[in-house]
Amino acid sequence: MQKLLISIIASSALLSGCSNLSMPEVSMPDALPDLVHKVEIQQGNIVNQQMVNRLEPGMSKRQVSFIMGSPMISDTFHAARWDYLYRLHKSGHAPTETRRVSLHFENEQLVRIEGDIRPEPVPEDEVAKKTQIVEVPVQDRNEGFFDKTLEVLHLKDKEE
Repeated sequence: MQKLLISIIASSALLSGCSNLSMPEVSMPDALPDLVHKVEIQQGNIVNQQMVNRLEPGMSKRQVSFIMGSPMISDTFHAARWDYLYRLHKSGHAPTETRRVSLHFENEQLVRIEGDIRPEPVPEDEVAKKTQIVEVPVQDRNEGFFDKTLEVLHLKDKEE
């Protein structure tokens, strides 16, 4: 009889844990969220317009990686596609900022850019500003430490 009573009490205790008791909802006043500090949460790669503007068709994967960083998603089934995702959740009631950029490659060269941010055309006068020709004058070669050491050891002939 005692075993039956203990088994009934144990089974009722276990089954009562499965019941659905809900806690009453507590709503916070509107003034209280301003008092509580909430952290801004950034997820993914930071992607901005300046970075996307620097991309050009024909760039290698290495050049793209230098500008954009490593891709957020590099799918083994789609190795010719790199995805960059960025999400910023600001504190309070501000909307979450989300950006997505997909880069497509063919033969290890950038072919197409898709997503929320597109490259903007660069005005002609800015292209002219970027192009700059620099002439470097030819200088006489001075002997360095290694050359002088070889001459002292008579392993190198003096050039005249």
